[in-house]
Amino acid sequence: MKFWQSSHTFQHPWSTVTQAFWRKYPNDFQSSVYGTDVIERYVDLDGKLHSKRIIISDWNVPSFMKFFFGDARGYAVEYSIVDPVEQTLTLRSQNINAASMFAMREEIVYKSVGETTHLDHAAKFLFSVSRLVDDAAENWLVGTMTDAAREGLKAMESITQKVEEEMLTAFSAIDEISSETLRTVDFFASDTRKSIDSSITDAEKFIDSSITDAEKFIDSSIEYIDSSVDSLTQNPEVDFS
Repeated sequence: MKFWQSSHTFQHPWSTVTQAFWRKYPNDFQSSVYGTDVIERYVDLDGKLHSKRIIISDWNVPSFMKFFFGDARGYAVEYSIVDPVEQTLTLRSQNINAASMFAMREEIVYKSVGETTHLDHAAKFLFSVSRLVDDAAENWLVGTMTDAAREGLKAMESITQKVEEEMLTAFSAIDEISSETLRTVDFFASDTRKSIDSSITDAEKFIDSSITDAEKFIDSSIEYIDSSVDSLTQNPEVDFS
């Protein structure tokens, strides 16, 4: 049995790195991975996201091992748990084909540490083919794991950078939309204020005009009454019946 482990710190927040993780395959650095397929996913009562995926890849086995493997494609099942409270992403995976000959188990943890994300990666390999090839096969797997992990980090850094650029573009677009919305609101508010001010001015003019007309009518009525009273006073014998 052989053990392997590595660690790395991403200079990016956990939320960004985990987004990059779910978009990791396919990538330009690990062409040996054909793809992934989610076969189960659910959120538990604590709000943790559980996923189960099948990962298909090309093992690129050396010639002395091809006799034992036959199919060069490797199938692994990956279990993951995302804890949004603790800000951790924990993954455990194991091969599911050729399991009678060897076992390869991995555990990966992405954990938030301030504005960075710490990665712990560990694996163990156990071959049970024959004494002649077990040690050589395990050493080959350790070397393969080292190379794959190195390329995986390059892929994660590249995808993380892409995620950040997309987020900045999205935030910039939101700012532009917000600014345009504010300008539109200000325009309509200003236009509405002008309309209201104009309506008030028109109303004031109408009221002033109505008051003036009313005053003229009242003055005219008073003059008419005064004239009638004077007429009655001067001609008291006038019969109105």
